[in-house]
Amino acid sequence: MTYEEAEQAVIGGLLLRQLDATVFEVFGLLPADAFSIRQYREIYLEIKRQSLDGKNTDPFLVSDALGEGYEALTVAASGLAWAAPGLKHYAEMVKRNHFLRGAEEMMAGALKKFDSARNADEKMAAIKQLQSGIQRLSFSDDSRAPVHIDELLSGMAEKLESRMEGREESRTILTGIEELDQLTGGFDLTDLILLAARPSMGKTEFALNLIDKITEQGCGALFFSMEMSGAQIAERQVAGAGGFSTSKLKSPRALHDEDWARIGMGIQSMTGRPIWIDDASTLDVNQIAESAERHALEHPELAIIFVDYLGLIELSSSQRHDIAVGEVSRGLKALAKRIRRPVVALSQLSRGVEQRTNKRPVNADLKDSGNIEADADLIMMLYRDEIYDENSPAKGLAEINVTKNRNGPLGTVYRQFKYGHFLPIDQAEAANRCRQQAEVPSRRYSKR
Repeated sequence: MTYEEAEQAVIGGLLLRQLDATVFEVFGLLPADAFSIRQYREIYLEIKRQSLDGKNTDPFLVSDALGEGYEALTVAASGLAWAAPGLKHYAEMVKRNHFLRGAEEMMAGALKKFDSARNADEKMAAIKQLQSGIQRLSFSDDSRAPVHIDELLSGMAEKLESRMEGREESRTILTGIEELDQLTGGFDLTDLILLAARPSMGKTEFALNLIDKITEQGCGALFFSMEMSGAQIAERQVAGAGGFSTSKLKSPRALHDEDWARIGMGIQSMTGRPIWIDDASTLDVNQIAESAERHALEHPELAIIFVDYLGLIELSSSQRHDIAVGEVSRGLKALAKRIRRPVVALSQLSRGVEQRTNKRPVNADLKDSGNIEADADLIMMLYRDEIYDENSPAKGLAEINVTKNRNGPLGTVYRQFKYGHFLPIDQAEAANRCRQQAEVPSRRYSKR
């Protein structure tokens, strides 16, 4: 992408997105002199001025304010529909290009001084001047200008009205599980969500259940599966949609007509869904981020990212384990913020859970919990009592325990666990059965 194309994409994205958090983030990130083309620089300044006055901008308002010769540029830029979801990415590209132009000028000037130097001291002086200039340029490139509170408050009432009337893009992704959405308010666009449990509790299955519900609404999902193949994931999705156990697909000769009908129903239900699966078995957090960012640009309908699971992401071998794990969780959180899509990361719990009488997990059970817990905005922990007690009154029930919620209350949502899938259930009935389980004085544990 050329300098001009990147700058046009930023202008188009600003005109199309109207007033939202990303627009104000770009204003803080991108100085006007980062634009190499004078007309785009002036358009950017006018969009910023109108936005900070609390006005939603459009090509004609901007071109009217700037005068003759700008209408064609603003209209052409606003026609770039693909620019809006990738606004932050294109703004960073323009800023990077600005840095490269500055560095190129400095190196050319230093080379000229170096070539004309009369002695070694003058050559060293030219090198030191170049080093100093590059350092200043790097500092300028990395810095983020603080935004005055007046800029953030400007137009807030209008934005709240737009949100209330449904005119502003949604700030959350609803899971489609009504009780969970009531508790959490949905997943914020920049959230890092942890879905944690001991083995066999159904982490992957619940993640696929969320993908089913979310894509049913027309939103796209990208699933990084480092444990299962893409074919295995597809089979689970079909089984979930058809309402039968995945194990049936392992013995097709034993299938009856009703089974084939359910398989057909499952395939039909999942066909055409905006679901993408990356089943590479070895990925580091940078590779995940790069793939997700590229996918978000190519598929604007992408709304959420799943990573299965944290423990399989490659770590830096040069760092202490807990520090490397912290870099992974921070990297996933940074990814969510950059592309404004929530990231759901699946995580194993430590074996310490097994040593307690009450085996419901808590945040401290997360492996390397300090870093992971701090970075997460929302933590959901799965628990099925029948894993430990085959005669439990709560047999067939699954608890989704929200143990951290940065933007709301904690609590428990119940689901029926049947045929290996998570299904709706009456919450009061489920809560009562789980209370009965908690009151049982002695428990018999099944073999693991």
